[in-house]
Amino acid sequence: MRPAGFTLAACLIGVTVVSGQQPVPPAAPGGQVAPPLPPAAPPVDNKLDTHLAGWEKNMGGLVNFRFVLELKRTDVVFKTDKGYSGVVLCMKPNFAVLRLNNDIDKTGTDYEAFICDGKSVFEYNGLAKTITEWKLPAPTPGGSGNATDNIMLDFLSGMKSKDAKARFDLTLFKEDANYVYLDVKPLNPKDKAEFTQLRMALYGPNTKWPYLPAQVFMSKPNGDTEQWKFKDPQTNIPGLTAEHFKAQKIQGWKEQEGGKPPAQPMVAPGQPKLPPGMVRPEKK
Repeated sequence: MRPAGFTLAACLIGVTVVSGQQPVPPAAPGGQVAPPLPPAAPPVDNKLDTHLAGWEKNMGGLVNFRFVLELKRTDVVFKTDKGYSGVVLCMKPNFAVLRLNNDIDKTGTDYEAFICDGKSVFEYNGLAKTITEWKLPAPTPGGSGNATDNIMLDFLSGMKSKDAKARFDLTLFKEDANYVYLDVKPLNPKDKAEFTQLRMALYGPNTKWPYLPAQVFMSKPNGDTEQWKFKDPQTNIPGLTAEHFKAQKIQGWKEQEGGKPPAQPMVAPGQPKLPPGMVRPEKK
């Protein structure tokens, strides 16, 4: 299982297609982006290819980028919201750092952070005091570019529009003077395990920030939702190198590798091993 927070966040901002300038946008035109995921409406797919071509063209000018983040997570069962804030910094071809802090935590311990050094993603859990390393898969044979079957890295390294259309069900929900709204549905099982649908509100092609993400709304398989806002963008920051994306050890924290089955308990000499799935009853 891939670390959801990092994969999603970087996927969301990974569609950034900006020039070499570093504008800082004001508040989103017209205030709040239109609520995502309303009842289905007829798609405007005749213009989708035009926007995807513009996205792909502008992606070529992107070397690195940074966003200030706001995230609201909604638990559908308990009907609760949790707010987070933080930053994300990414650099081609596959480097990234992300941190999210719980807005109501005053101790500085309730946070999650992720560092991708190009070979692994290191997941930091402030409450559990754990560092989990998720090794990245090798590039897919026959794939395009640096495709790794990882949403974040594939977008970041410059996924082609034809590859995006092959991997996701993409529709142009609507467009106005300020925004382009894309609906994204997963097609392969791994992506379906992470989200059922997401809507991206991107700045329109005739704005100062063509195709720069403004907000994203995601629905998860269990019904929970996440809404992301991207603020204060910086792009093509000078002096950024791979040295800025090295994982750090923290004294006293447990280090572990993700994706491995739990370790089997030690068996004393002469003690029979239980078949898989059986549990020895407690003595009374």
